[in-house]
Amino acid sequence: MNFKFYLISDRKLFLSEESFLNAVDTALKTGIKAFQLREKDMTTREFYFLAKKLREITRRNDALFFINDRVDVAMAVEADGVHLPQNGLPPDIVKKIWKDKFLIGVSTHSLKEAIESSEWADFITFGPVFYTPSKSQYGEPLGVETLKKVKSKVRCPVFAVGGIKHDNIKTVFSHCDGVALISGILAQSNIEEAVKQYLKILGE
Repeated sequence: MNFKFYLISDRKLFLSEESFLNAVDTALKTGIKAFQLREKDMTTREFYFLAKKLREITRRNDALFFINDRVDVAMAVEADGVHLPQNGLPPDIVKKIWKDKFLIGVSTHSLKEAIESSEWADFITFGPVFYTPSKSQYGEPLGVETLKKVKSKVRCPVFAVGGIKHDNIKTVFSHCDGVALISGILAQSNIEEAVKQYLKILGE
């Protein structure tokens, strides 16, 4: 767990697969050290072949590669970890079956989920802290105060997610171990500059 910035994919922000892959490559080259492939609407076959390409990019940039939910695809492409949604396999099952094969991240959206998941997870993401369209299905933003409670109660590293931008990252970073970003990086016109600004703000 040598990373503070966790980049999560959203290929729909791009006009082509090539531009999406180039954007991820740029972000990792600039200093992001962990990337999660999350695309939930793809077939297993489509997801696998995209994961293969991203496994090459993450290796080339010495970055950790996480697969959302699909342990089978993670095994097939030799990913570093899996990131489990609340409706996916329980983290204790993944840990018991695959032991130290993968780092395990878990998405959490309440204090209860965070505490339960942290018993087996290597890290959790918690949010949405602020409003963001990608997390709107989880209801109202949970806010920094709830993030503080989570951090004080769980055993594993906590990554804040949801609406985190250059102007609010310092507010959350003192109450977590890292941040998970999507549009804060991938939706920016200059991805390299966006990553550099985050790194500069936090003295990385």
